[in-house]
Amino acid sequence: MDLNDDQKEIVELFLKQEFLIGKLYKLFSFRYPEYKVFWTEMASEEHLHASWIKRLIKTDSFRFSQGELRSHYLASSINSIEELTAEVRNNREFSIAQAVNAALRIERSLYEKEIFQSFEGDSEHVRKMLYSLCVEQQIHIKKMEMFASTFSQKNH
Repeated sequence: MDLNDDQKEIVELFLKQEFLIGKLYKLFSFRYPEYKVFWTEMASEEHLHASWIKRLIKTDSFRFSQGELRSHYLASSINSIEELTAEVRNNREFSIAQAVNAALRIERSLYEKEIFQSFEGDSEHVRKMLYSLCVEQQIHIKKMEMFASTFSQKNH
């Protein structure tokens, strides 16, 4: 598939963002060892999403529809994730509740920006993979919401 320079930049930024989110979740898994299984699973899923996108952009029946998505949004998001990661590393007081809320904000923001909906496919295989990405994103949010609810219940 041939992408123009703007589209290539957006896809590269998107992949970087997915990788950084996975890295943040991995950091959470070390910071909060009692929740390591949850955060490791979330990190693995982020890396899986990135690998699916990498595979998609190599197929001929794949298209990228930029729509409203701009590289500055992704660059800003990446910057925020990097700042959050640095804050978590440097602030021992960063609580699990703060981590969950930050992760939930990230996931919801990605969903609201409809990033996965920017990708289109001509073949059934590509369409199924894209549908799976959208569904996985919704499941990710639900898992995060359920996990977050355990902390709001503990505080009441």
